[in-house]
Amino acid sequence: MQRFRKGVAAACFAGMLLAGVPPAAFPETGGKAAKEEKVESRPAQVKLVDLPLLDQDGKTVRFRTDVVGDRIVVIDTFFTTCSLICPILGAIFMELQELAGDRLGRDVALVSISVDPLTDIPPRLKKYGEQWEARPGWIFLTGGKPNVDQVLTGLGLYSANFADHPAAFLVGDGKSGEWTRFNGFATPEQLMGKVTELTGKRKSGGKS
Repeated sequence: MQRFRKGVAAACFAGMLLAGVPPAAFPETGGKAAKEEKVESRPAQVKLVDLPLLDQDGKTVRFRTDVVGDRIVVIDTFFTTCSLICPILGAIFMELQELAGDRLGRDVALVSISVDPLTDIPPRLKKYGEQWEARPGWIFLTGGKPNVDQVLTGLGLYSANFADHPAAFLVGDGKSGEWTRFNGFATPEQLMGKVTELTGKRKSGGKS
């Protein structure tokens, strides 16, 4: 949790983040505000559009078959020049990947989709991921704007003005098709709790 709070502090020091200073170097401030943000969760209906996008390595991947597949995924949206909510979302994912442990990249994936694909070309995504100490299994996506917009629309995460993108997470099972939307700054523990719940349903044959 200490590391999470350090990452949240990046929201107050966005200029330092964009200059390449890692989140762990920030003072321990801001965590309380993010923790106290009201979070709403509800079932979500999503459409996984199978269009080609680009990951942070410049590799072409199809969203439904290659990125989601049969994995349990946690999805958020961001843009690399964001200085408000995106640093907080990044800090949450940075801690979440630690909670996922060796499941990350195997049966669990974190997916961050840029809402500003015209600016966020793969090298920018790569640098951004390095700032958050992203490990294999945390995928950053961009691509042609029409494709990105269709993917975001299917997920219910599209905003006509990309700067107004919501502070929201989707947690879903690509195999069962069950999805939950978290509105607000969900904690890493809340998101991991849903991942664990979906894993338990798989083991019990879909029963709660």
